[in-house]
Amino acid sequence: MCIPEIIPPSQDALFHILNSILSQHMDNPIQKFDKSVIKLCENMVTTAITLHLKVVSSFLPTAIKFHYNFNLRDIANIFTGVLYSNSETCPNSNQMIRLWIHECYRVYGDKLVDYTDINSFKKIVSDIVRKGIEGVNDDVVYAQPLIYCHFSKGLTDIKYMPISGWDRLKSLLDEAQDRYNDYIGAMNLVLFDDAMSHVCRISRILESSRGYALLIGVGGSGKQSLTRLASFISSLDVFQIQLTKDYSVSDLKANIATLYMKAGVKTSACCFLMTDSEVAREQFLVLVNDLLASGDIHELFPDDEVENIVNAVRNEVKQLGIVDNRENCWKYFIEKVRSLLKVVLCFSPVGATLRVRSRKFPALVNCTTIDWFHEWPQQALESVSLRFLSEITVLPKELALPVSNFMAFVHKTVNDISKLYLANAKRYNYTTPKSFLELIALYSKLLHEKVKANLDRRLRLENGLIKLASCTKEVDALQDVLKVQEVELKIKNQEADNLIIVVGTENEKVSKERAFASKEEKNVRQIEEDVTAKAKLCEEDFLKAQPALIAAQEALNTLNKNNLTELKSFGSPPDAVVSVCGAVLVLFSSKGKIPKDRSWKACRALMGNVDKFLDNLINYDKKHIHPDVIKALQPYILDAEFSPEKILAKSSAAAGLCSWVININRFYDVYLVVEPKERALLESEKELKDARDKLTALNLRLTELEEQLNALQMEYDEALAKKQKCQDEADKTAFTIDIANRLIGGLATEKIRWMDSVK
Repeated sequence: MCIPEIIPPSQDALFHILNSILSQHMDNPIQKFDKSVIKLCENMVTTAITLHLKVVSSFLPTAIKFHYNFNLRDIANIFTGVLYSNSETCPNSNQMIRLWIHECYRVYGDKLVDYTDINSFKKIVSDIVRKGIEGVNDDVVYAQPLIYCHFSKGLTDIKYMPISGWDRLKSLLDEAQDRYNDYIGAMNLVLFDDAMSHVCRISRILESSRGYALLIGVGGSGKQSLTRLASFISSLDVFQIQLTKDYSVSDLKANIATLYMKAGVKTSACCFLMTDSEVAREQFLVLVNDLLASGDIHELFPDDEVENIVNAVRNEVKQLGIVDNRENCWKYFIEKVRSLLKVVLCFSPVGATLRVRSRKFPALVNCTTIDWFHEWPQQALESVSLRFLSEITVLPKELALPVSNFMAFVHKTVNDISKLYLANAKRYNYTTPKSFLELIALYSKLLHEKVKANLDRRLRLENGLIKLASCTKEVDALQDVLKVQEVELKIKNQEADNLIIVVGTENEKVSKERAFASKEEKNVRQIEEDVTAKAKLCEEDFLKAQPALIAAQEALNTLNKNNLTELKSFGSPPDAVVSVCGAVLVLFSSKGKIPKDRSWKACRALMGNVDKFLDNLINYDKKHIHPDVIKALQPYILDAEFSPEKILAKSSAAAGLCSWVININRFYDVYLVVEPKERALLESEKELKDARDKLTALNLRLTELEEQLNALQMEYDEALAKKQKCQDEADKTAFTIDIANRLIGGLATEKIRWMDSVK
């Protein structure tokens, strides 16, 4: 039977397919992509096809690189990752290109077996992106770490977003590891950069619709531990077979059937973890191959169990609007299992086993996403060794770092020499991370043994020869120390005595200053009382003048522009009106120069500008009237006809001016009594201010003296402490000398007894 060859689609057809998928995603109004991002659609598809063709032609399969078979499934997986994007993930064109490059690294780059191929691939990506897409900002697109995962915003916030930095990723994974240890079991992972990258890669695979992963790496690389952590982050229950001596294909079928029921019937997501050490029989891989390829494993369930499964999912099929016949129900069950059951295979690349198995069971490579675990980098070796060496209590902390660096250097050197050995002798020498961990464990074991042995020997020496040999020398040295300490004690005593004299002098000075300040403070209080009393008297006297001021103001309130204009318009007014205006003219005399001309003409000249005249009346300086003005005013005041009530009949404005003149005169009479008291009050307030300033200066001086005294007191206390310390050391030395002398006497006695016993 010949299997017909299926010709792959042309580039134009492939472009049409991928462009249709991606453009529909970007044009979706729900995603809210920026126009600059939408414009990238055709360029990204064209560049992806160009990259795929370049990868296919550049990385050809060999005996070691047997899995270098890149097909349309790979380029489809790139756009599967890109379809996770939205306006939040890719707010601009550079972020969309960054996501696309990340997916290329995951689909193609994670399959590559060595750093030479990886560097070549990165250069190919860089060249193709630069030629195919314009306006790329390399600083943004290639910024490290270039990692996207579903938990970048938090372990419970499922969004496919970029990681902002290594510290952020480490904090998230540390939190996940702590939760794992709380809910499931103990896990002690050292999360260096490479390990964190693999967790994100595994998580990305598990979050995809058919999350089948093939993790390839030598023993001890951390494939299983990182898978368990990634599964925990994705809320997956991990199942791993318990291999026994008589474990058979039927047992594996039974375990897989249990997983199928859990995923397909109970709708519980789970992860099937399998290592190459658990492949006890090659027949196991037949089941795994069918599971990966189609999900339909031959004779996995007996017929009655199949009917139960069909009946269990029938209602779900009806709700989807599908005909609920047996075939459709079984197909729905298998699709549901494929979406909820994740498979992670952890295989080793050592030898030809994996190459042979991939040829016999092609789904192992074709239907899985490969993540190749390379040898640990220098940073990983140093981080792991430092972590475990730091837990060794007998190793000094300052030695942990240099020892870890040396261990990493040794392991790296052995790896380099192994490459030379392979090139020269064509033979492999494998140094795996597991052997590195065994090296750390062996070092820890030997270190504990050696340290314990050295402690035992040192104790024996300390209890014997060292005491006998050094006891006399120690006594002589202690005697010398005691003499030095006695001299030092004498100096400290002298310093303390000198300081106590200085402290006493300064204390006396401070006391005098404090007494003087207290006296000045009492003086200030006395002055304050005098000022308060004078202010009260001034206020009382001034209150007596208030009625006159109020009356003058009320008189002014009766004046306005109209009645003053009317007054001014009189041609020949009554004598009483002329008398009132003459009195006003006298009050406005400058510097006491009384005008001789007080005729009606002179009065009208004073009222020339009515507004200005009214303003002058309101703002009249009543506190500084010249005595000659008051003297000249008295004939008007004493005139019986000079009364507002009598003049009101002749002119309301003249009556208001009359009342104003009378009350100004009354105010002046009262102010003659108040003014000396105000002057005395101002002098007293100045005296109070000077006294307060003097008191403030005294208080500042007193504060400075007290601070100096406190400093001297502290110095004196320190001197006393040093003195006491010297005294304690001298006493301790004397006591030690006494004990040593007794010990020497006892050792001499024991020596005599030993010599007698020898005789």
